[in-house]
Amino acid sequence: MARRLGEVSMKDRWAFPVLVLTATAGAFAAGLAWMTHMHHRALRFVDPARMADFDSGYERLSDLTVIPAGVLGVVGSMLLLWLRPRGVAPWLIGTTLLLQLSVFVSRIWLWGSWAEEVRAAGSVWRADGSPHESYVRYMDTNWVRILIITAYTLLAAGMVVRAGRPRRVPRE
Repeated sequence: MARRLGEVSMKDRWAFPVLVLTATAGAFAAGLAWMTHMHHRALRFVDPARMADFDSGYERLSDLTVIPAGVLGVVGSMLLLWLRPRGVAPWLIGTTLLLQLSVFVSRIWLWGSWAEEVRAAGSVWRADGSPHESYVRYMDTNWVRILIITAYTLLAAGMVVRAGRPRRVPRE
């Protein structure tokens, strides 16, 4: 049955709010990526005797913010593939989803494991005064994660702009 002019489907009604929520989660995640980077930069100045307390406080905060924001972004992008907001090409949504998933995967196998190695050592400094090699790896490559998160945030913001443009009504 064809829809009448002016009728809006449930998918159409939900597409834009889900898109805005997904973009907001992405912007929040981008801010958190910068916060995480600043936290790890600060570890150089933390007394090794206080490192465990300093880092565990951050880990609790991270668990309450970073993971939920990332999961919300991924779930939102997956929903958007089905909802398909008007004016937004499916490949944009797919690209956003792939970027988000790449952050999860690389966080688990790269940055997360490096951070755990430093945490287990109890300091970013070795006994000889040199920096822990995992800390150096983390800091030398963290810009990649920030770039990926910023890219999917900008893509999501662009999709909001595209989907939020007023529709042209054909003249009769």
